[in-house]
Amino acid sequence: MEFIHRDDALLIPLAEPSRRNGRARFLISYGGVPADGLRIGPNRHGQRSFFSNNWPNRARHWLPTVDHPYDKATSEFVVTAPDHYQVVSNGLLVEETDLPGGLRRTHWRQRVPIATWLFALGVTRFAVEHREPFGSVPIQTWVFQEDRDEGFRDFAVPTRSVLGFYAERVGPFAYEKVANVQSTSVGGGMEAATAIFYAEESVTGERAERWRRVIIHELAHHWFGNAVTEYDWDDVWLSEGFATYFTLLYIEHADGRDAFVDALRDARRGVVEFYRENPDYRTVHADLDDMSRVTSYPGIYQKGAWVLHMLRRRVGDSAFWEGIRLYYARHMNGNATTEDFRLAMEGASGDDLEGFFRQWLLEGGIPTLSGRWAHDAERGVVRVELRQVGPRTFRLPVEVGVHLPGRERPRVGTTTLTDRRGSL
Repeated sequence: MEFIHRDDALLIPLAEPSRRNGRARFLISYGGVPADGLRIGPNRHGQRSFFSNNWPNRARHWLPTVDHPYDKATSEFVVTAPDHYQVVSNGLLVEETDLPGGLRRTHWRQRVPIATWLFALGVTRFAVEHREPFGSVPIQTWVFQEDRDEGFRDFAVPTRSVLGFYAERVGPFAYEKVANVQSTSVGGGMEAATAIFYAEESVTGERAERWRRVIIHELAHHWFGNAVTEYDWDDVWLSEGFATYFTLLYIEHADGRDAFVDALRDARRGVVEFYRENPDYRTVHADLDDMSRVTSYPGIYQKGAWVLHMLRRRVGDSAFWEGIRLYYARHMNGNATTEDFRLAMEGASGDDLEGFFRQWLLEGGIPTLSGRWAHDAERGVVRVELRQVGPRTFRLPVEVGVHLPGRERPRVGTTTLTDRRGSL
């Protein structure tokens, strides 16, 4: 069959026009060393290894795919390799067969459709542990053989607890297994569906808090980003902002309110610093064509988390969680846009949220305030004057606390700024 391979695309002329909803099957045979997307080389112990890293659109370098988040597909990886290697991939293990010549064929099948950046393949000398399952969902640990003891300790927690937290509050877990995998292809974590990759230096045996939070974040993606996938890169906050906020919600559940508030404050500092250098940055992009902007962390991750936190305050806890569950149920194993999320939250709350979404997501910048106060001791009154000094004017609810001698809690006043100036 004739084909054309140019400009990052494989073009196959058809003998006759295709029909809507019709299906055709093509067998594409190719070989070579990929320029990107599949890292081949030694791990930190000098063992040869092969690990994918398709984020955000690098699967095209080694797989014939429509390399875009809207094109979700089931997958199978059938790998023939020397029998001293173990192979991990998406889904469930179908076959392991020893072959002549010191080879082994390993077959994994992913039955739930996923975006191409979530396709995963890892091949090296692994040590594998099977943990207590989450219901019927197997939980596995795959680490380098030399890191067996440390890796089994590091990944023993908190996977099962996190799965239970998200399943109870958001909706059912969509996939066949969870494998935590030590790899050479990522610098932090990568939420590849059912086979999450972590940097090789994540394994220390110390259960460091940083890596605990990475595990929580990547598991959150199995609800937001994996099961419900942004329709386009413009809406990547639906993946990363959600995973960041839901990490904080689990921290609140497991570690308490103070840990949650501290993490929110850290996120806010990151957002403020980012916007000093990028004052017009939009969280929801418009026809994003520079893929490096997909990973503009504070403008997507931390600000996205704060938008969800403010939305929760705006509509109330009950409506917020109802909206989250409605959004997940509507779009599980499919795609969604920011508008889809807004409609779910409006359906749950009964509120018109178009202005909220436009101000915080579709327009650039964040608010910047200056203020001054005066105390009238005779009347027992504190007057606070506020001014928005940024380039844009926000509709902004504001709380001001006044700490009084002898009182443990501040006295709080509230106002909503709708113009450049306001007072209370």
